[in-house]
Amino acid sequence: MSAISRADARYTEGYYQVAFPFIMPPHLSAPRRRSFDTFSLWALLATIVAAIVFIIPSAVTPFVTTKVFLLAAGTLLTLAFYILARLTRGNIIFPSTALMGALWLPVIAYGLSAAFSGAPFAGSLWGTALEPDTLGSRLAAAVLGTLTTLILRRPEHYRSFLNVGAYAFAAIALIGTITVIVGQFLPNVISPAFSIVGSMSDLAILLGLGIVILLITFRFLEPSLRARRALLVSGVLALFLLAVANSSLVWTLLALVSLGLFVEAVMRHGSSVADADLEGSIVVAEAPLEEGEGNRPLALPLAVLAVSLFFLIGGTLGSALGSALHVNMLSVRPSWQSTLAVAEKTYSVAPVFGSGPGTFGAQWLKYRDASLNSTVFWNIDFSSGIGFIPTSFVTTGIIGAFAWLVFLGLFIVLGLRVLLVRTPQDAFTRYVAIVSFIGSLYLFAAALFDLPGAIVIALAFVFAGIFISATRFAKDGRQWGILFSRSPRLGFVIVFSLTIILLSSVMVAYSLVEHYIATTEVAHAAASLSVGNLDAADQAVQSALSFAPTVSAYQVQASIAKARLSIIAASTTMEKNAAQQAYQSALSSGINAALTATNLDPSDYQNWIALGNLYAQAVPLGVSSAYDSAKTAYKKAEALDPTNPQIPYVLAQLDIANKDTKTAQDDLKAAIALKQDYPAAIFLLSQLEVQDGNVKDALTSALAAAYFSPNDPNILFQVGVLYAAQNDFVNAAAALSAAVSANPQFANARYLLSAVYAKQGDMTDALAQMQAIAGMSSDNATAVAPQLSALAAGKNPFPANLLSASSTPVK
Repeated sequence: MSAISRADARYTEGYYQVAFPFIMPPHLSAPRRRSFDTFSLWALLATIVAAIVFIIPSAVTPFVTTKVFLLAAGTLLTLAFYILARLTRGNIIFPSTALMGALWLPVIAYGLSAAFSGAPFAGSLWGTALEPDTLGSRLAAAVLGTLTTLILRRPEHYRSFLNVGAYAFAAIALIGTITVIVGQFLPNVISPAFSIVGSMSDLAILLGLGIVILLITFRFLEPSLRARRALLVSGVLALFLLAVANSSLVWTLLALVSLGLFVEAVMRHGSSVADADLEGSIVVAEAPLEEGEGNRPLALPLAVLAVSLFFLIGGTLGSALGSALHVNMLSVRPSWQSTLAVAEKTYSVAPVFGSGPGTFGAQWLKYRDASLNSTVFWNIDFSSGIGFIPTSFVTTGIIGAFAWLVFLGLFIVLGLRVLLVRTPQDAFTRYVAIVSFIGSLYLFAAALFDLPGAIVIALAFVFAGIFISATRFAKDGRQWGILFSRSPRLGFVIVFSLTIILLSSVMVAYSLVEHYIATTEVAHAAASLSVGNLDAADQAVQSALSFAPTVSAYQVQASIAKARLSIIAASTTMEKNAAQQAYQSALSSGINAALTATNLDPSDYQNWIALGNLYAQAVPLGVSSAYDSAKTAYKKAEALDPTNPQIPYVLAQLDIANKDTKTAQDDLKAAIALKQDYPAAIFLLSQLEVQDGNVKDALTSALAAAYFSPNDPNILFQVGVLYAAQNDFVNAAAALSAAVSANPQFANARYLLSAVYAKQGDMTDALAQMQAIAGMSSDNATAVAPQLSALAAGKNPFPANLLSASSTPVK
């Protein structure tokens, strides 16, 4: 290995570079032509741009997953071109800095956690849909960052990257603005909240990054008049979209950057102005300014600072603007306290390697605080914590936390050292170093305090890679080169290693394509299932399983089987023998799919719920062991999600199907103990109490359910029936009237309300309710014709015991 400084770079590349001269000997001179180096550069740029701005015109194909797939596939393609370039040139060149190795620390932590945490490796590698907190996503980001360091080595490379980035920023700002405007008039064609980058949160982060780079560009460079105008227009559009999104984190980061640039610009500007009061005095000052540095405009950073503070202080104004434009960016995440509580309990069980990549959701369900059941987010299964990096602390354990802290610490310390002590002498390379360093810190701050997508996190590594590349231009900067083409022994080892990496990338690409196709087919299956097209759903899920046997595919297959069971049970046209065979086939298929899902990922409570639901289908049919199997599955789900009130509610429904009302009441009370404002459980408990003849307690339960769900017509109907059973016809009429107001087509409620009015002697209102029932359909009119005639004659047509609890079934 030999060090290659700026003064000695004779055999590295074949191009002349003014700012960073690589001078070729005359005998190596050749005309510039397309090479694998050029292909790797454009593959890198195309990968980044495609991952950000790619749009797929399909509501079924997963949008964000497709972007992540393009990012990973493009990274592998870029890696292949880079390896081929090195094999043809016979050298490898990289900057001499520890940051390049530190870039891989989080990936190493993810790999160790995936291998030794005990979590399913397939889920840790790709997750369900290529999520950010997976080994595959971290590996793609690290490889992309490393390739950025190795491929972008010259000022013209940096210019190409920044020019492409400027066009992408302008396109994102323009398309985002057009989307918001068009969405106001054609909301059925495109939603005003649609984001080209995947989500409004990611859009806000990227727009904020663009404005940061814009501010630094105007501070350290002199763009042409045309470029200046284009950048300013893009910046104004970006600020408008940020005002609509109103992300407090982005406004805070923008305020900090603009404040720093404004203070620096004021000091530079002030020190460049001659002060008559200092004539004849000894002036103490820093190094002299470069030409033009004191003349940079102050208005731009000041304007961005003012806008940022305006929306930070008056946060409701931004929310009002978003609401007025029908763009509501609601970010629901666990708090810092909840995230750290989950981390603490996870470390008590698996301190070193954590719970495994992509398993925060399982840890959240296992350790979340039961008091959350009293909030509106009680039934949300969070898959991440307060931020991406804190989530990683939970899933990768102490080794992951250590890796992130060491990497970020080294990056900040060594980065500041380069910018403050070893500043590049060339103005443009100094600008690149500043832009890449601040851009990286901005994106990593977003990953710390927010939940950006995989694309944004990968961009953080890309900017870190650019900064690492720029360190070769620092004062006394050096880079290392290995000329393995001149060393047979070393060359054999390196060529063999590069070939193995190239072949491995092909294998990884094959696995990636399989997983993406499987994920896409699962999405198609779920969409077909949602509209009742079971045959298309089954065909899609079979296709998904042929590519990759994922947990989500088996979950959808189990849901398809459950839907088929419901159709068969409700059918009145199928022959008995055929129905029995079809039922048994669907039940067996669904149970096998659910069992396979539980084997692939036993930590997902949804797999056990799906298995229990299928077994529960056979309980009313008297199938032996069906009840026990269903209850066992539900109990395992309850162990994985002990604070979820829905699970004991489902157990109560299972007990009712098994004709065990006593156990069902105990399960419902357990559900209500977990969530006191659980109307469904309270209502079902009141129904069971009615069956036991306990009308008083049933009324108390029904009133409690009505308190929490005052507009539920079924609960109001139950309250009215129970009041009537106690001869409280005034409150019965009020409750039944409320049920009718909530659902004017509720014929049963109108019928009983008519009976209550007749009982009170109000034949006019009783007749009005009966006429409303008759007006709903001709069948209703025929059914209630005797009651209509009697009420019109002023007679009460209802039997005396109609309003008693024993004779009025609750439905």
